[in-house]
Amino acid sequence: MAEPDENPFGDPHPFQDPSVKELTTNKVQSLIEDFNPFGNDQNVVNNSKPAVRGAANPPLNSMPAVMSPTQEYPVTSQIAPNYSRSTGDVSADLLARKAELDRRQAELDKREEELRNASINVRQNNWPPLPKQCCYQPCFYLDINVEIPPDFQHVVRQLYYMWLYHTGLLAANVVMATILLFFRGALGTFVSSIIYTAALVPLSFLCWFRPGYKAFRDDSSFNFMLYFFVFCIQFVITIVQALGSENSGYCGLFTAISIYKGPPPSPFLGTLVLMLGIAFTIGAVMDFFLLTKIHKIYRSSGASFAKAQEEFRSGVISSGAVGNVISSNIRF
Repeated sequence: MAEPDENPFGDPHPFQDPSVKELTTNKVQSLIEDFNPFGNDQNVVNNSKPAVRGAANPPLNSMPAVMSPTQEYPVTSQIAPNYSRSTGDVSADLLARKAELDRRQAELDKREEELRNASINVRQNNWPPLPKQCCYQPCFYLDINVEIPPDFQHVVRQLYYMWLYHTGLLAANVVMATILLFFRGALGTFVSSIIYTAALVPLSFLCWFRPGYKAFRDDSSFNFMLYFFVFCIQFVITIVQALGSENSGYCGLFTAISIYKGPPPSPFLGTLVLMLGIAFTIGAVMDFFLLTKIHKIYRSSGASFAKAQEEFRSGVISSGAVGNVISSNIRF
């Protein structure tokens, strides 16, 4: 076995051969001599070797690079959930609202036109609502929606319904007095009930409903004072009607008690008269509450008795007949 430092190739060494050394020396010398750094083709050192192809020297018949197809997944569009109503429902709702707004606008335009032409065109009376074939025609113009400010329309309607309630009570009193006339011979109650009804129905309209209506329409302190004065009298009359003593013309509580006692006692007629007396009592209570309600409105509006006196003096002096009387007295 050879020693570790022994040359395995033996002697002579293959690279020490003179022929090998001459070949390698001539090859390197030829490469150095043939290398031209300023030549046209810097990458070509030996014409026998093919040029290296790369990004700076692509192949002649090069084709565009085609990537291998990859697996494509279908794209699903994400649709947000629709929690709103359908288009048809929304359109129908909008059309309904538009129709309602158009109706209100037309009504407001009509009222404005009527108010604008009030000083030019004389309004035709519409109350009481009598047929055109009747020999009597309406005497007043009454329209709460047109003449009364919107803030006070509900109060004026309550006042009008109260007048209708009192009118109905007086009509029912006449009917009950007629029944008592046939069953108990109460002639005085029957005659008095007709007289009271014929007098109180028009007087109540002219003396307290009409002043209350004009008070809210014209913001008139004088009409407010007139309404308060007459309606207090109406309140006292309603209390008298609720009590309704026998032969007083009103079928109230005392008349019902006398019918229950007899002679002869009649529970059925007594119950009917008692129901009418309770209706008169309810009317008196409603009169009181309506009176206090209108009085609060009157006080909150800044009206006063002095203002009512001033309106009365200005109204009297502005009257043509009174003005002529005053001027004639001054002249003489």
